[in-house]
Amino acid sequence: MIPCFPRHVRRIRLEWRTVRSIVKRILVTCAATTALALLLTMVLCALGNAMAPKWQVEPFTDHITLTTTNTAIQAVDQATGAVLKTPQEGAYRTKETHITVALDGSKTVNAIVREPLDAPADHPACLFLHGSGTGKSSEAFGDVANAMASAGITTLVPDKRLDNYTMLHRDYVSSAHDYAKSLEILRKWPGVSRSETGIYAESEGTWIATVLTQQHPDLAFAILTSPPVVSGRQQMTLAATNYLTAAGAPDAVKQLIPRITSLGTQRMGLAYADFDAAKYRTSLTMPLLINYGVKDTAMPVEQGARLLIKAANQAGNTNVTLRYYDANHQLRTGSNQTVPGLPLEPHYTHDLEDWINAVTSGTGANGWATPMIAGTQPNQTVAAPLKTPPALVKSMGVIVGAIAVCLLCALLAMCGAPILLIAGWVRERRASRRVSHDSASTEPAEPTDSTSMFSTDATTPTGPSTQPNAARPIAITDHRFPVGMRVALALNTLLAVGTTGVFLAYLVTVIIDAISLTDNSAALAKNWHAIVMLTWLSLVAFAWLLAEIIVDACRRHARNRAIASIDDDADMNNGHDAAAGSRCDIGKDGKACIGSGHVIVATCVVVSAALSLALLAFWGLFC
Repeated sequence: MIPCFPRHVRRIRLEWRTVRSIVKRILVTCAATTALALLLTMVLCALGNAMAPKWQVEPFTDHITLTTTNTAIQAVDQATGAVLKTPQEGAYRTKETHITVALDGSKTVNAIVREPLDAPADHPACLFLHGSGTGKSSEAFGDVANAMASAGITTLVPDKRLDNYTMLHRDYVSSAHDYAKSLEILRKWPGVSRSETGIYAESEGTWIATVLTQQHPDLAFAILTSPPVVSGRQQMTLAATNYLTAAGAPDAVKQLIPRITSLGTQRMGLAYADFDAAKYRTSLTMPLLINYGVKDTAMPVEQGARLLIKAANQAGNTNVTLRYYDANHQLRTGSNQTVPGLPLEPHYTHDLEDWINAVTSGTGANGWATPMIAGTQPNQTVAAPLKTPPALVKSMGVIVGAIAVCLLCALLAMCGAPILLIAGWVRERRASRRVSHDSASTEPAEPTDSTSMFSTDATTPTGPSTQPNAARPIAITDHRFPVGMRVALALNTLLAVGTTGVFLAYLVTVIIDAISLTDNSAALAKNWHAIVMLTWLSLVAFAWLLAEIIVDACRRHARNRAIASIDDDADMNNGHDAAAGSRCDIGKDGKACIGSGHVIVATCVVVSAALSLALLAFWGLFC
């Protein structure tokens, strides 16, 4: 028993040094993780600021003050000085005719003409232009167009041409050219006065209307209902801010809007988002009627009106009438949302007809008996930005591509992990067979100082053999990652996919709640805090992974130095390396290395996690 005592003491000393090595490695890893987390926070915060646009959505303060809530429109009869008498709604029976309009390129669209029966010759006429939510003549403007016809105004509602109109591509200049074909038919319709023919447009159609007024400055009038006025990108910034506010989204979520709307969309085909609306506003030289519903939060109801009035005045046109109704985007009541079946605001069509009949009778800017601006008091809360320059990231395609690469790298890592496990199992089986045929065994030496700081789960190089020409076996860990790094790699893979997916799902939820005007403020705020916590967890996990990589690199470097020292001693004692061929995990240069498969998997995880954090930085989650 006594002779074994030194051996037990030696084993205890070896185990104690191993424990100290493990504790020391943990402390080094924790310190490195903390330092790297702080460094990453500063880097990601700076990156987020660089990628964020320098403009923000500002409150709207240039409000329009109304003197009356009465929207009625009346003109002065220049001959008598009394109120001008014009045909009222229901004065005529109407006739409906379905026609086909020939467009360029052998294309045709259906159209519906509604005309007043027994109306005087050379009476007014109006062409209708669709907004983004309508397309068929049989489903749009039926009540408005028929009401106009009953007041002595012939109307034509064509189908919207849809073969060149998609979510990704819209050419407003080309659309105006197509509507011009219908305009020419209407001007030649029996009983219609060519010089008294004008246009009525809603929403997106008002952009097309301004192009049409430039192409046909001889139009008798133009009616713009719910016009966005500014470009699509600028209008959507306003709409999204209002929608998110109504949905109860946190301020941090609303601050994401400029980061999204400042991104270029040309490469995705959404060039129409930057339609130069200001260029065509200068063509509004004919009598102009602007209509807004004060419950329409998607449009710049006051800012847009001011821009249109200013543009018309600068073009020499002061005959501009503005009306605000207690209605939604389509000038309908019963809901703030645009849903089918809602009734028109009761006074709306009467005001349209009175205005058209007045201006086509020659009423000028000074010929009105009622205020040119009237109706329900509007209250636009935020302004549509007139400039939306991007920052470091200029294209939506960059964000989409980064998300795709992030998820692809994570997928490759998840697919590569089981392959590496199988390969490691095969390697161990081969190594065990090799050892079983090796009759010589050498007792492991104690860890050297150069390796004890970083080695935890590995045996270390033995000293050189004292027997001449004896094989000098080298016992080194295999080239798999240590346990800590394996856990860090798996955690970062899950967080890269999970955090990115959860954040995108949150954005989709916010958008749905905003569009449906669902008051979900409590859930939105709670979920936002959860995303912030998940984001910071991802940052700490990535810092841990980097720390594990650095510590493992230092450990391998120390092992390589030990191997080199042993090789030098062996060369001095034996003159050659008898065991070089038995090192399954030593590279061709004689150094300890990891497998190429492990390098690929680790690289995929690092890229995926880094891109996920960069995307979160773009959304401003670190600042």
